Amino acid sequence: MTGAPDAASARRRTIPLWAMPVVVALPLWAYVYQATLAPAPNQELTPVDEGARIYVSAGCVSCHLAGGTGSASVPALTEVREVWPDFRDHMLWVRLGNRGWYDATGAETYGADARASNNGNMPAFANLSDEELAQVVLYERVRFGGLDETTEEHATLLAIATGEMTFADAGLGDLATASGINDAALVG
Repeated sequence: MTGAPDAASARRRTIPLWAMPVVVALPLWAYVYQATLAPAPNQELTPVDEGARIYVSAGCVSCHLAGGTGSASVPALTEVREVWPDFRDHMLWVRLGNRGWYDATGAETYGADARASNNGNMPAFANLSDEELAQVVLYERVRFGGLDETTEEHATLLAIATGEMTFADAGLGDLATASGINDAALVG
């Protein structure tokens, strides 16, 4: 049976008027949608963000906890700037750990307020580069100690954290100097 198509089949071959805006907008939608699937731009971490990463990966978080609150046997980092008023002493403490600090100073205490030893629980992080050491100390002092970004201390820590200067360039802190630690301890 050949013949003229009936009216119903003729209507099925055309696009309904209500679908025309969809057909016109579909390519625009596809373009916008595929643009959202592009990979995010590769953003470098700031030195403080990098310090946070090191704080976790080096294991600091396992003792001092994510909020820096510490525990009964581990001091809180919320007082880090009172314990270590000079960031250089703080960096040296992290690099040497308390056994290294005690070996270098002969003291059974640490920090500006001469805190009692915690039985050698603070490990040495001598494997951290100057940049990494400065990044984690910068993170601890900013995040837990409230260090202001406009201070000279922040600028110096940032310079070490970005490799613009070394820990040796910054020199020893007051506590280390008063305790008789020599410059050799600055090199990791």
